[in-house]
Parts: sequence; structure tokens; C-alpha cells
Amino acid sequence: MARSSSLAFLCLAAFLVLSPLVLQKPGWPVDLKADEPAYYLMALSLALDGDLRCELHDLRRIFDEFPYVQTHNLILATDDGWHTVYFGKPYIYSLFAAPAAGLFGASGIVSFNALMMVGMIWLGARYLRRFNPDSVAMLFAAGFFLLSVGFSYVFWIQPEVFNMAAITVCLYLGLTDGERRLRSRWGSWLSNELVRALGSGAALILAAYNKPMLALLGLPVFYRFLRRGRYRALAAWFAGGTLCLVLTAGVAIAFTGHPSAYLGMTRGGQKVCSPDVMPVGPEAPVEGETLHEPGEEEVSAAAELTHSPPAGSWWWMFRIPRFHPREVAESVEYFLVGRHTGLFLYFPFSLLACALFLIHGRRSGVRWLVLASLAAVAAVFLLWIPYNWQGGGGFVGNRYYVNAYPGFLFLVTRIAPASVNLVGFVLGGILLGPTLFTPMGRMLPWPTLQAHVRNFPFQYFPYELSLREVPGYHKRTIAGVQFLSRRDVVLARGPSFWTRGNTTTEIWLQSVEPLERLAFQVRSLAVPNEIELRLGSAKERLVFEAGQEPGTHPVELDASKPTRLRSVRGTPVYAYRLLVRAATGEVREWTKRFPPRDCFYFAYNETKQEPFYVGAEVSFLGPAARLEKDLYQVDWAEVEVPDRVTAGSVFEIAARVVNASDETWPADPPTRVGLAYRWQDPEGDSTAAGERTYLDAALPPGGMVTLTQEVTAPEDPGSYVLTLDLVYELVAWFADKNGGDVYQAAVEVE
Repeated sequence: MARSSSLAFLCLAAFLVLSPLVLQKPGWPVDLKADEPAYYLMALSLALDGDLRCELHDLRRIFDEFPYVQTHNLILATDDGWHTVYFGKPYIYSLFAAPAAGLFGASGIVSFNALMMVGMIWLGARYLRRFNPDSVAMLFAAGFFLLSVGFSYVFWIQPEVFNMAAITVCLYLGLTDGERRLRSRWGSWLSNELVRALGSGAALILAAYNKPMLALLGLPVFYRFLRRGRYRALAAWFAGGTLCLVLTAGVAIAFTGHPSAYLGMTRGGQKVCSPDVMPVGPEAPVEGETLHEPGEEEVSAAAELTHSPPAGSWWWMFRIPRFHPREVAESVEYFLVGRHTGLFLYFPFSLLACALFLIHGRRSGVRWLVLASLAAVAAVFLLWIPYNWQGGGGFVGNRYYVNAYPGFLFLVTRIAPASVNLVGFVLGGILLGPTLFTPMGRMLPWPTLQAHVRNFPFQYFPYELSLREVPGYHKRTIAGVQFLSRRDVVLARGPSFWTRGNTTTEIWLQSVEPLERLAFQVRSLAVPNEIELRLGSAKERLVFEAGQEPGTHPVELDASKPTRLRSVRGTPVYAYRLLVRAATGEVREWTKRFPPRDCFYFAYNETKQEPFYVGAEVSFLGPAARLEKDLYQVDWAEVEVPDRVTAGSVFEIAARVVNASDETWPADPPTRVGLAYRWQDPEGDSTAAGERTYLDAALPPGGMVTLTQEVTAPEDPGSYVLTLDLVYELVAWFADKNGGDVYQAAVEVE
């Protein structure tokens, strides 16, 4: 390689490998995230104790380095009822990272990850220089690996970069011949075909031990040896893989009695609150790791379906996947261009690699098999875990598929024109800028690793509705419709939403029934203001002038054409994209409630006042046709009201009412039927309506129900009239629609 290219590479390598050593904490938040606790403690245990058992002194190592908050999701395993506890993740990455962890702690593992990233760039450049000038090869290889979401995983204490490096070594040794110009003793060894085949097979097993489907990427190597008649090399390739598998499984058996933490052991994710108390034991049942049946969040008219999680093992690989063509097609779209997971968004050089392959390398059968293997790995994730193929709750980009990403490099031969590098760097700057400059995450009111999608141009790419969970979003069901929105721009307030001012807010509505016209009530807390609602082609614009009372404005939007027609386990699901835009806003406080304390927290209060810049308050009333039904006829069958009460006292009345209409009275919020009361004083003035008592269940025509209403008596003594009426919440009082059919009783307040 040219001296100038070598110098540039060494400078980049020095920076990438040394800079992590001065980081106080390699990642945000300030505790270990996702699967990091198990991998990091395994590395320390191997380096300092020489075993894979989790004991109290292992837990103390977490608090020595990360004393700020509790550690979530420490994956542990056992085979004897939690008398002996092991770390519940494959150990091979931690074994290789153990020396760095023993010397430099968590920062040392990040430096080790950076070293592997540098090694991939070097191998990539050596591969590409066979077809291109040194400078072009180095530039493309550096852009390929660094301008990808793989760079973010350098800062994760997890095996993604390790698997990427193993796949790079496997394909480099297996798909290239040794260079004759290497004259040293080591050079002659590296040029030997049998040695390279042994190394390729061993490297493939190192990756497949963590993610078995990565073994599919060995098919091009197998085909190349077979097609060329290199049967000795093929035998050496199998021998290298077999030997590595035997050694890897044998070491695991020596440490734990099992070839893998995923086989033959009970596993679970634990929260570590104290360095002096084991989170599991023979008397304390383990919490199940977060694993679910595919499609477990099927949208229904009433609620989301939830199933009990199975055992935390490789259970999903040994079953026949449920195949629904519409669901697969939707997932493929998300896989390629989804805003959180899209291959071409988070790996822009993969698009260039495919284009260069079709232009210059399409005559190569080996490279067609490389592309087929990459597609097969994707298919395994999409078909076997269609709800979780992106890598679970802790992910940036596609955490699972990043392991296979190096395969795209070996599609490339000639990089012509050389200016194609510029295209890759432009795409990387636009799509990966927020991720590369904050690879460990960003500080936000609602912290989430997916915060980068709030920047241009991610809002123009589809949201992955098929995924079980995307952190930073929340789901609610109102009037039979599921609402999904970002936590930082939408705040749920009972049946209403606060949307952030000076922001276009995206809210997804999903229903198993097609919707036609949807009714909303919209209020602006700030004046002047302009609020616009869009649902498909339907649009409504509200103008709030200065000096005008905010008020509430009804809005109806045509939803006859869904944004997407989805399928969940074969059931049609209609998805609608609602956009709310408020020109400005007003700061309001809301009460943030913390969950019960089963561990210590940063905030020790149960509640905290938080500000929110409210642009619009949007209340969903349900389908407009439902609100137009005449359900206001009522028979007051029996009402028990006391003749005398004490001023200011609280008492109960029982009202038995009959639904005398031809429509069912709804009981699900926000537009539900309830009982309310008013007092009329001796002067004939009425008080405001008191608290409501809502139906527990929908009441069909002719149905009877007894509602127990809590009533607060007036503070001043006198002769009053207690008026009872039903209300169709947020729509109308029954008395306004049925000619004033209320129940009234005279009550003496003493």
C-alpha cells in the first residue's frame, strides 16, 4: 500500500483506538444499557477470576465503575435452581475483550471495539486495492465502515463489532487469494491457501456462535472452493470451523457445563440494586427475559393482546415461522427504508455497493451468492422474529443486521468513477450526522437512543408500525382506536393530547375496523395561534386571534382512505397518519409520576412538576357517525334521594336507569355515558355539574343499570332541588336532546 495511504490509515487508527481510553463513561445513559451488563461483567470475571459465575464481588464491580443508578437487564442463567448463577450470554466476545477490560475497564472494551473497526477498514482496503488504486480503496473502505451505524456500536459493550470483524475476516480470507508480494515468514503463511481457509472457517464460527444465522454468509466461500475444485482448501475450511466450534463449545462446557448459555439453561434479565444482594436465588424466582410470541401486540378494538413470554433461549429458531405475505412485504419495506431501521439510511454505502456490483461485478457468481446470503440472513430475522427483527428495545439502526453488514463490501470490485466515494460521504453526512456526532446517545427530556430520527430527513421515511417496541414512543387506546406518538412532542392528558408548539407532530391511529369520519375537539392555550390538522388529504385550519378566548373548536376529518392497510396475523389493520401543526405555544406544567421504588433512583420524589410547550390540545371523540346516534332516551326506574342532608356533607344516591333508546350507551372513554348532578338553590340558580359516575360496561337498548353517585351537599342551608341528568361526555347532555327528561328531588339542607 502506498506510503501516503498507510500514513493516513495509521493516523486514523491511532485516533480511533486511543480516544476511548479517556472517556469516563462509554455511553449514555450513565448506567450500562441493553445487554452490556452481562458482556462487561463476563469480561471482568474472565480477566480477574477466570470463570463465568456471577457472584457478589462481580456485582460490586458494577458499582465501583457505575455508581450512579441501578443496572437493568443483567442476563443471568442457571441449571440448578439458582444455587449456582452464571452470566447468561455467549462468552466468546467477552473472552477476546477480557485483557482490555482487565487493564482499562469499560473504556478498554470500547478501545478494543475501535481496534476491530480499524482492522476491518484495513482488510477492506486490502481487498479493494486488488481492483482499485490504493487511495480510492482506502477512502471507500473507511467510508464503508465509519459512515454506518456500525460506528455507533463501537461505543456499545456488546458483540456487534466483534461479529462484524469475524465476518470480514471470514470473507476476506475465503474470497481472496494470498498476495505474492508478501515475502516475510508471516507473509508466506498468510498467502498459503490452506491456512487462509482454516482461518476463514474459524472466523465464521466465532460470529455464528453469537448469531447462528450468520453462518449463511459462509455459503459464498463454500461455493468458491467447490467451483474451483479446491477440495483440500474446502476440507481445511470445514476443519477450521469444526475445530473452532469444538473449542468454543468445549470452553463453555468447562465453565458452565453447557455448550452455550442459550442451550439447557434457565435465563432471565435482572435489575441490580445493591452490590451486597444477589438479584436471584433459590427462593427468589427469576424474572423472564423480554421475549414474546410474534405479533403479540395485535391491535384490537378494545386493547392490545399480550402473551406470556417463553423461556429465554434460542426457542424461536426451532419452529416454523408464521408467514403472512402482507406482513412480510411491510417488514421488507421497513427493513430497507424505515426511519429507525432502514438499511439504506443507516448503511448508505450498502446502496453504493449494490450499484457498483450491478455495474462492474454482475458476472460474478460468487458475488451473486454473497448478495443471496445477505438476503437470507435478513429473511431469517424478518420471518422468525417479525416483531423484533431490529434488535429489541435497545437499538440504533438495525442492531441485528449490523452483524452481517461487512458482506456488502465484498460485492464491490471496481470503484468507477472514483467520485462515487463523494456520493457515499454526502449520504453519510445527511443521514448519519446526528448519529456519528452523538454515537452514545443524546440528553433529552425523554432520553432515547432513537433521538436522531427527530432530524431531517427521517420524518419523510416510514415509521415501523410492525415492530413491537420503538423506545421514545407511547401507545394508548381511545374509543377503540390505538394512538401511537412520540413522547417528547405529544403528552397524553386523559382523553386529550397536548402537542408541542412550533412543531409538526405525527400521530398514528390504528384500528381493526375501517374509519370514515373522525371527530376531534381542538383547543389552543396560546393566542394568537394557528393550528392545522391533516389526515391524508383532509385538512382543517383553525385561527385563534389575539384577544380571543381560546375556546374549543369541533373538527371532523375524512378518514375513508387509510395511510396504510396493514395485516397482523392475517387480520386487516387500518393505519392513519394524523399531522398536527401549531404555529406557537404556551408553557404549562404537568405532573410527572414515577413508578414504585423497587430500587433507588435519581429522583427520590414520587412526582415532579415538568414544563411542556403546549401548541394544541386535541381530544379524540371517536368516529363522527357514533356521535350522531340518537341515544338520549332514558327511563328513570328508581332513584333513592334523602329528604334531608347536612350542609357540606357527602352522601350517596342510587339511580336505576333504563336505556330507552335504540342505540347502545358506550362505556369506553372519552365519549361515554355517565350520571351527573346539579343543585338548584332557592333563588333558582343552578350550580355547575358535579362529579360523574360512568357506566362500567356498554348498556344495550332496553338494558337497566344502577349507578351509585357520590353527591356533595351545598355549604349553605336551605331548600334545594337536586337535578340528575345523564351526559354523553364531550358531546351533549341528555336533557338537551330529549326535551328535558331529568330527575328532580327536593332536598332540605340543614
